[in-house]
This record gives sequence, structure tokens and C-alpha cells, in this order.
Amino acid sequence: MKVSKFLVSSLFFAALTIGFVSCKDNNDEKPDDPFGGGNTDQTDDTTSSAKGTGTEADPYNVQYLLDLETNGELAEKGAGTEKAWVEGYIVGSYVFDNDPKFVIGAEPTVKDNVLIADDANSTDTYAVSALKLGNYSTVVSLLNVPANLKKKIKVYGVVEKYCGVSGVVNLEKVFIDDTEVELPGLPDVEVNDNMTPSEANAAATQLQAGAVTSNKAGVVGYISKITEYNSQYDNITLYMSDNKDTEETFSVFRMKGGSTLKVGDKIKVTGNLTNFKGTNPQMNTGATYELLEAAGGSGEVSGNTITGDFTSKAMPEGWTYITNNESYPNPDFYSGGFKFNYENEGIQSPNFTASTSNVAVLLNVAALNQNTKTGSSADYFTVTAYNTNDEVVTTGAFTNIVNGNNEITLNGTGITYVKIMMTGYPYDGTKYCNVSVASITINVQ
Repeated sequence: MKVSKFLVSSLFFAALTIGFVSCKDNNDEKPDDPFGGGNTDQTDDTTSSAKGTGTEADPYNVQYLLDLETNGELAEKGAGTEKAWVEGYIVGSYVFDNDPKFVIGAEPTVKDNVLIADDANSTDTYAVSALKLGNYSTVVSLLNVPANLKKKIKVYGVVEKYCGVSGVVNLEKVFIDDTEVELPGLPDVEVNDNMTPSEANAAATQLQAGAVTSNKAGVVGYISKITEYNSQYDNITLYMSDNKDTEETFSVFRMKGGSTLKVGDKIKVTGNLTNFKGTNPQMNTGATYELLEAAGGSGEVSGNTITGDFTSKAMPEGWTYITNNESYPNPDFYSGGFKFNYENEGIQSPNFTASTSNVAVLLNVAALNQNTKTGSSADYFTVTAYNTNDEVVTTGAFTNIVNGNNEITLNGTGITYVKIMMTGYPYDGTKYCNVSVASITINVQ
């Protein structure tokens, strides 16, 4: 039976069309992009075949990683254990707040990652893997070194998902165009047991990105700012200065304890110095401290009023932000003031100059913000009074929260400071709410 050339051509064109659409649909349905709609700029670039054994002499290529992902053999983000050498060409960056997120070319760029492909001229965002640069960000990223675009890069690190696709993280070695990339700075520096914050900051600045001193330093100074206290892990992040009159000079990251520390306290911090990512000199996590001199209180006790004003979108001096949620490590401020937006978030007041037996706490609410949360505890805010030994004297709770002033009085012997913690979500008659607080006033009687 004869078949017309027109029919043959039509059938061939239809088959090509169906094949292309099917491939595109399958790629659109890839489950590896947790942010959705990221890598949608597929082109007709010729795909390469998987190559390599993962050694320095014979690194994996990008297609090898893509095949691991396709076959379900790629470790999830944060779960990778296999270290390997991987090689490709820098073609772009993953930009979380961009649309699309997978960006080919040098703009827009970010400092913490690059995208690599097997072809330096590839524009196919389905044919890329992502490298988490970490300490190498300042000397490799397209943000800092745009000339690295289309250059060959070979890295040694952990193979796992990153940026929603196959990737390499925790880089230990990096070569660009066959030349090893050296991190600037020193692998170690000399420290001593009696350094000022300025001296500690200068020493840590000289370190190579990610390097940690082999010996512990002792840093003596005053707390100039408390960034957060995490009650879940019992650690505190703060800044130190050489004296009471200077700005934040040296960062101390997640030091052990510190729930009762306050701005103005003189402390000695002992731990290892580091230069996080080459841009953040600091005391490394896990340091310990000794309180040398407590800061003075805020005014007289009798008839004294202590006010924390949050409308300036900053934590007032002497007040300490408390969190036990790693997703919200820092305080969140809105135009009306400080936003309480999850349970067990709170604020600690400054210490009073002397103990008292009667404390009135006034919570001025700027707004109740409706959200999708559900109610749990009827005690929307719990207020706890402590003595000088950090022991609980008494507690009270706000069981009704309204816009404007909300007041509660606590009675007990030896109260020296209070903590105000969000322990439930207020209900406005329609939905449960976050709370924007304009100010907290404590009347010490």
C-alpha cells in the first residue's frame, strides 16, 4: 500500500513534537527543586555522557552527578558522606530571590555558589550542578570574581543535593584552569590569655577563611550588644568592645550559657578565634565566659520605671532577645515594633539596681496580625520574675491580649529582673495572631 509523502511528513513532525513535549513535561515535573519553577530555561544543548571515577586524576563530570540524581542514588542535602573530585565549567549562579532562580551568566550573581556544566557555553539549566563555595566564596564566586565565568573548575568535596539539584559542598580543594586556588590569609595566628576585643578582632582578621586558631584566646572586654540568646541550646551571640564607650568591636558566636548577661557587663571569653568565610572574624562557637563585673542597673528601685521602646526597630539597650527556634535566630521588627511570631520567643528585661517585691509589667501592643496558626495555650504571654541567683520567684500570665495596654503585676521577694515569653497565640475573634509590641514598661515598686 502506498503512503503519501505528505502523510509520512506529518507523522514524522507529530512524533518529533510529542517527543519534545514529553521531555519538557518530564523535566518540569522534576521533584528536585524544592523552591518550584527554578530551572525552566531548557535549551537544545547536546548532553554529554557520564565520565570519571571521582579521583583527582579522573574527576566526575557534571553528567555523572546528573545521572546519580536521576537514578535516585544522590544523597539528600546535608546527608552526603562520599567525597569525590568533580570537574566542569562555571556557567552561572543559583539566586534564591531571582526569577528564574537558575541564572546563566555573570549577572545577577551571589557569593555562596556557582553553577557548573560540562560545556562552558551551555545555557541549559537542566544540565547543571551547583557548588557550595563556603570559604572559597571570596575567591571563586562570580560576584567577587566575574572573570571566572566559563572557566574550568575542579573541586574536591561532598557530593549531595544542593540548590535543589546535584551538587558538591564542603569544598576542601579547588582548581581553576588547572591552578589551585589558595585561600588568602594565615592558617594560624598567635593568641594569648589577655587580649582586648580589638586585638582579638585584628588577629582573627589575619586568618585564612574558615581557619581556627590551634590555641585558645582569652578576650577581656565589655558587652556592647547582645544579638540573641537561644534557650533551646543555652548559648548567646554578642559583641564586645574595649571599653563602655566604644561600638561593637569583636563578635562572639554562640558562646555557652549567658542567659543573665546584659549590655555593659565586663566579661572574659575563652575560646578559639576563627575567620568565618573570610569575612567575619569572631570567637568560634562553644566558647566559655567569666563575669568580671556586672553592669549597673537602670535607675532607682523605689518608684522606678524601666521602658523598652521597640518602635525604632532595634533592641533597646539592656534588653535581651530570647529564642529557641533556629529558623528565627534574630528579632523581627515591624513598623509598629517588635514582632512576637512564635511560641517560646521572648525578651529579658535589664536587671534592677536592687531587689523588689512588687513589679507591674505593661505590654503595649501595636497590632494583632492574623495568621494561619492554631491556638495552643490560653496563656498568651507568660511573665516570670527571677532573683539574683537566677531562680524563679513567681510567674504570671496574660490570658487576654488587646491592642493598646495590657498589664500584669507580680509579687514575690527578691525580684531583680523578668522575662516575657510568648506561650500562645491570641485569638481576635476570627483568627489566631502574631503580636507586634510597641513597648514594654516595668514599674518597680
